[in-house]
Amino acid sequence: MGVKTYFEVQNFKAVRFIGKEVVVGKKNPVPELWNNILKDGTNDFLQNLPERVSPLGDTIGWMGEYNPQTKEFVYIAGVFAKPDAIVPDGFSYRDIPDCLMGIGWIQGNTSHLEKGAHTKTEKVMRENGYVPDYSVVGISMEYYSFEKYAKIVEDGNNLFTFGYYLPCKKLEY
Repeated sequence: MGVKTYFEVQNFKAVRFIGKEVVVGKKNPVPELWNNILKDGTNDFLQNLPERVSPLGDTIGWMGEYNPQTKEFVYIAGVFAKPDAIVPDGFSYRDIPDCLMGIGWIQGNTSHLEKGAHTKTEKVMRENGYVPDYSVVGISMEYYSFEKYAKIVEDGNNLFTFGYYLPCKKLEY
C-alpha cells in the first residue's frame, strides 16, 4: 500500500503544550530527544499529569519559533494539557490559542510517515480550499496517536496513521 493523506479541519481549543525542548538547526537532535523521553520515564511522567488533555499514550511534537537568519526552530516533544496547567520544573511549555486547525492524516504501512508531512498536508489542505495561517500562532505539530501509531508493530501488514497539524484559514478566491 502506498501512502495516503486525508484532510480534516477542527476548531482547535486552547491548550498548554508541555514537554522537553531542543533547538533544530544544522544538527537534528529530535530523534535523540524522542529516544530519551520514551526510555527515561519522561513520557510516563507527562502521560500521568493530572491536567493532561491529549488521549492517554498520545505524544505530540510541537514546532515553532523559526528563525530565518539561522534557519533554526524550536521542537518540543510532549502532551496537551489544560490551558492553566502548572508546568513541572525542568519542562518547557507553549500556549496554543483557539484557532482553526488543519490536520493531514497520513496513512501507510511504515512508521516513518513524518518525512514530508508538512508538504503533504499543505497540498491536501489547498486541494480542500484552505491555506496555512500563521497569523494566530506560527506553529505546526506532529501527532502520534498511541492507538493508531505507537502500539502498532511494523511488519509490513499494518496501517499506521500519523497526524500533522497546521493552523489554517479558508482560501479566498
